[in-house]
Amino acid sequence: MKKLPIGLQSISEVINGGYVYIDKTQFAYDLIEQGKHYFVARPRRFGKSLFINTLKEILKGNKELFKECAIYSTDYKWEAHPFVHLDFTQILTGSQEDLEKSLTRALGQIADTYHISNEISSPKEGLIDIVKALAKKGQVAVLIDEYDKPIIDNLKDINLAEKNRNLLQNFFGALKGLDEYLKFTFITGISKFSQVSLFSGLNNLKDMTTRPKYATLFGYSEEEITHAFQDHIAAVMKKRENKSKQEILSEMRQWYNGYRFSYEGAPVYNPFSTLNFLDEGRPQSFWYSTGTPSFLIELIKKMPTPSFQLSGIQAKPSELIDIGDLEDIDLKALMWQTGYLTFQSYDVKRDLYKLDFPNREVRRAFFDSLLQKFAKISPADVSLQSLECRSDLANHDLSTFFERINVYFAKIPYNLFKNACEAFYHSIFLILLEGMGIKTHAEDPTNIGRIDLVFELENTTYIIEFKVDKDGHAAFEQADLRKYKEKYTHNGNHVAVVGINFSSESRNISDWKGELLSPSGESIKMFAP
Repeated sequence: MKKLPIGLQSISEVINGGYVYIDKTQFAYDLIEQGKHYFVARPRRFGKSLFINTLKEILKGNKELFKECAIYSTDYKWEAHPFVHLDFTQILTGSQEDLEKSLTRALGQIADTYHISNEISSPKEGLIDIVKALAKKGQVAVLIDEYDKPIIDNLKDINLAEKNRNLLQNFFGALKGLDEYLKFTFITGISKFSQVSLFSGLNNLKDMTTRPKYATLFGYSEEEITHAFQDHIAAVMKKRENKSKQEILSEMRQWYNGYRFSYEGAPVYNPFSTLNFLDEGRPQSFWYSTGTPSFLIELIKKMPTPSFQLSGIQAKPSELIDIGDLEDIDLKALMWQTGYLTFQSYDVKRDLYKLDFPNREVRRAFFDSLLQKFAKISPADVSLQSLECRSDLANHDLSTFFERINVYFAKIPYNLFKNACEAFYHSIFLILLEGMGIKTHAEDPTNIGRIDLVFELENTTYIIEFKVDKDGHAAFEQADLRKYKEKYTHNGNHVAVVGINFSSESRNISDWKGELLSPSGESIKMFAP
């Protein structure tokens, strides 16, 4: 059985070392033969570095390395090209000075490799001099991995992020005047920051991020997994004797599949998490734990009225593709670009994407992080009570359920309630439910309004309306007046319409009122404290 290539970024090590390799060389062939300058954005740990290393070996003319790959049987010429390879995950980004010095050192190492004079006065001048010198040996390939790391890593410090962006803008501006010396340019990142000159200076830079043809360039398709990892899936089945192959595949699909990078392309699995699952044999949040979402949490904290209307939110392509103003980043754009949200569907007539969390791994870990870092509540504490809370809701015992919820509100530090509005309480309630494994849907539209919150259990759909410093009756009356229940009756479930009032004085749920309806819409009983 071949080994799992967890964390490997060298194509020669993968192929020659007895590791499973998901062959992406047909994509490489198409890119090199059909164009010249490319950009693609993907989340971290999706195989970008391995693919860039693959491109490097191909452009070096290392034909025999790929004798069992798709590109070997094509008409590719295997010419050897000099190249500039910059991996920004290896560049210091803690200050503008660190970035400039580290980038200069990296260019100096490239110059040393090719025996070029490395008297580099600045990163921009160094890049120009090196490309021109290398062009004497042949047209140059420029391969840049995670160009935006100096910005992404410093979003908590907007001043530093802007300084780093300006330095990158100046550095990448050099590429525009070097086109005659270049054979091929391939640049990856997590986000597309439109004010970096890559996207304004290089007018011919082709953005492949949402192109259907390249939807599966990074990540694993279901077909690739079932074909390449048959032995490893069998090994997981052996570890977990009560699980069939279909159950294992279904588990993998729920936890790690679901990333859509084009409205037409097939979904892909997170490769890092998939490999770790096959190694461990049990699902965990592997990817999320490798890249802390602290920049997202900090952005959420800065929002004047925090609420997490993430599942099912809609956005125009123009809202998602580019980030311009670092001081006013759209949360859904950043979450989509960094892999926390993905395309769920596309409305061609209205040119609107519908977004959602790609899978269970990301959804669960994201809300656990919010519990811990935003609400200051232990995810473990919430998880311990989740079965009891779900049982309360299934049995329509709302008095006990709200008593348990108020225990959590009591644990939230006092200072977090400063200037709290309805959206804050709404957000905490939603985060608690998600922490219990209950999938929520906020701001659910109807024909005459928006339902504050909807969540479904096996036997009951809950429709929630929130108020602050009023009463549960007022919240319930609003839901009743707007006939929110009509959207969910006749769907086979009981429907519970509940109005909840939060008290800013007691900082918890002070009052509530509700009604339980049969699946056909008849009233069964009223709820009250």
